[in-house]
Amino acid sequence: MARLGVCVVGLGWMGRVHCEALASLGEQVALFVCSRDAGKAKEFADRFNAVAWFTDYRHALQDDRVEVVDICLPHDLHLPYALQAFDADKHVLTEKPMARTLDEARQMVQTARQRSKLLAVAENMRTYAHCVRAQQLVYDGAIGEPFFVQVNHFAYYVPQGWRQPLASSGGGSLIDVGHHYVDLAVMLGGRVRTVFATTHRKTVTDIEGEDTAIMHLLYANGATGHLVTSFGMPGTPVAPLFLVAGTEGSVYYEQHGRGLVWHRKGRDPEVVLPPPAMSGRDWWEETIREGVRAFVQGASEGREQPLSADDGLHDMAVIDAGYRSAQTGQPVRVEV
Repeated sequence: MARLGVCVVGLGWMGRVHCEALASLGEQVALFVCSRDAGKAKEFADRFNAVAWFTDYRHALQDDRVEVVDICLPHDLHLPYALQAFDADKHVLTEKPMARTLDEARQMVQTARQRSKLLAVAENMRTYAHCVRAQQLVYDGAIGEPFFVQVNHFAYYVPQGWRQPLASSGGGSLIDVGHHYVDLAVMLGGRVRTVFATTHRKTVTDIEGEDTAIMHLLYANGATGHLVTSFGMPGTPVAPLFLVAGTEGSVYYEQHGRGLVWHRKGRDPEVVLPPPAMSGRDWWEETIREGVRAFVQGASEGREQPLSADDGLHDMAVIDAGYRSAQTGQPVRVEV
């Protein structure tokens, strides 16, 4: 199999994790890195044995050895960097969310189609083992007909840097960390039809966006969902990350307890997967690395991506509906 030339653009935390994943693939990948900071670009190139490093994105796009641009930049740069990549005949992997807004995401998807290029979103819920196993149980009918999905993310911290202004972030908890949990709600329940949401900025006031979003979801299959995503909850209450209830049982994930639990009607609960042996941050990063590796395998072999452009666009449409509902106080139909 020919080496896939991938250039990681943006060498912060996510750029580092993506480089780790790509470097771990050895001869499958020819790694390139790009940063405006020459010192950082050279450091990453040396650390991860990159083929070359760039300080000018245009030079990366002019290099025929680069086939894929891996965007690990602030949200407001996803659209312009992706469009330039497509114009240069490159494929694109972008960190979540696809873009700041649904309209920007649509532009990316439409341009990728027009240029016949691959567009995928790096979303680690798609390679988080407990989430993937739960999805399999639900889809295999292990809990009967699912009728309720609950997803919780409770945290307390202050986002820094470009995550604070709306101009660069596009929002607060919902579009940032909340993207993970919107995608998880879709994984477990299917496409969302209608959203009713409220957003709040009560405890983390250094940001322009919301610190908490609460969403009521109506799925296309008739099920109901409830999602909370917050980095504004002092004390950080412990709750299952997710629960799916069906007519014959339920499946839920106690990330700080027993792990993934399958509870069937009339039977004792069964632990399907214990909690990760790694610490929380180490495990989180490993799920991201696994997603990047899965992207490379899919791109190299023509297989389906963990989070395709169409699925990423639906996630953005759910987030967009959440923001519009919070602004109007009314339920909003998901447009994609």
